[in-house]
Amino acid sequence: MKMRPGERLIDHLDSIEDTKGNNGERGRLMVTNLRIIWHSKTLPRINLSVGFNSVINISTRSAESKLRGSTEALYILTRCNNTRFEFIFTNLVPDTPRLFTSVLAVQRLVNPMDLVALINI
Repeated sequence: MKMRPGERLIDHLDSIEDTKGNNGERGRLMVTNLRIIWHSKTLPRINLSVGFNSVINISTRSAESKLRGSTEALYILTRCNNTRFEFIFTNLVPDTPRLFTSVLAVQRLVNPMDLVALINI
């Protein structure tokens, strides 16, 4: 996916599963200063992008993955046009908290009221 003007890649993680929408599909997660992007490794046209300005809550909980079984996952709750959406991502690399730390660290820095300033970071 192409970056927007002013958007900067902060971290990218391979072997991430979109557990809710594409369970069993291995993909790549990219964290930028504006959004979280996930795309399938086998079919790049299967992708999603979640802007930090639409995020209501980010937490970690247990989830069922086709590729890993019961494991800790990153839950992202968003809202768009008064509709709520939930995204669940699982790191397929065992005992790696990097998925959680990368996304949570960027989300803490992001203030939806100050996205213009964030583009300049």
